[in-house]
Amino acid sequence: MKNTIKNTMKNTQPASFRNLYAFAKKLPIDLSLSENPLGCSPEVALVLKRLTPADFFDYPDPDCKQLKKVISERFQIKAEGIFVANGSEAIIKLLPQVLLRPGDEVIIPSLTFPLFKIASTMSGAKVILSEMTPSLDINLADIQSKISKKTKLIFLCNPNNPTGRVIPRKNILDFVKSTKVHVIVDEANIEFGGETLIRDTSSLANLIVIRTFSKGFGLAGLRVGFCAANQELVQQLQKMGQPFPVSTVAEKAAIAAFADAGFIDKSKKFMQQERNFLSRELSKRGFAVVESEANNLLVVIHTFLPDLVSKLNEKGVSVVDGLSFNLNNVKFIRVSPRLRAINRQFIAIIDQLLKEQG
Repeated sequence: MKNTIKNTMKNTQPASFRNLYAFAKKLPIDLSLSENPLGCSPEVALVLKRLTPADFFDYPDPDCKQLKKVISERFQIKAEGIFVANGSEAIIKLLPQVLLRPGDEVIIPSLTFPLFKIASTMSGAKVILSEMTPSLDINLADIQSKISKKTKLIFLCNPNNPTGRVIPRKNILDFVKSTKVHVIVDEANIEFGGETLIRDTSSLANLIVIRTFSKGFGLAGLRVGFCAANQELVQQLQKMGQPFPVSTVAEKAAIAAFADAGFIDKSKKFMQQERNFLSRELSKRGFAVVESEANNLLVVIHTFLPDLVSKLNEKGVSVVDGLSFNLNNVKFIRVSPRLRAINRQFIAIIDQLLKEQG
């Protein structure tokens, strides 16, 4: 597959957040969005049981001071270098508004989270796409070659979505140090693979690291995200951000989830096990599966199953259609591993489709 995959992207998707695959319909056997199949930490349930009426009728802390405190202590960074928002998507949308002007250039890998391109386009910037390596890794050398005087922002996703591929921490740090351009590293799925760069934001003024509580922590329904960056940028984000970005309930739940390191370890081991199961079973059936370190699998579609997504939908299975990522020449689906019983159901339906196709 390394020698045959070559990718480009079409600039056809309108700049609207409603175009994200997150708005697609979920079916009974759902392997689409990358939620934590184990749910969330039991500590979160205990916190919710202790809520009082004041947690609902009082306005929340606009600065999320308690959450910032535990984050700063964990990563040994100053609380003034942390910005908390209503999910990481809110931060991805806000950063281009703060850092870009119409006509500025943004460099984005050609196969990555679609919101980067949408947010940049909505801010009036020109998006420059960087080709992936033959093995579908983010190509830092290619990104470096595309930096110009107009380049104001670079998006990286680590682990990358949808491939689950990880860029070594040292490689990213060397890249960030080689340029003055702001580099945003989205670590949405870092709990499952890779090393965080949060602590490095204290010494690198052009490094911005985004995190979320939606994936590994299992709090997608509460919408909590944060970024670490230089204090001046955080002040700008606070001026332009929502006045009350996170509810009191969500902040308390996030603090409880953040403290339960054992649950994150359990989730990481579980995901590795189920990811390996699906990769092995799909490979046995002739599918090319990109080796992943995250909670997603990119599965290349057989040439004799060009309508795989619609066939799966007909049988009650929802996956992410590769068309959401606009990858030419290679048709694929993105699969997010679930509990073993659901994963087995998915494989059984794949077998049905292969049998029906002859």
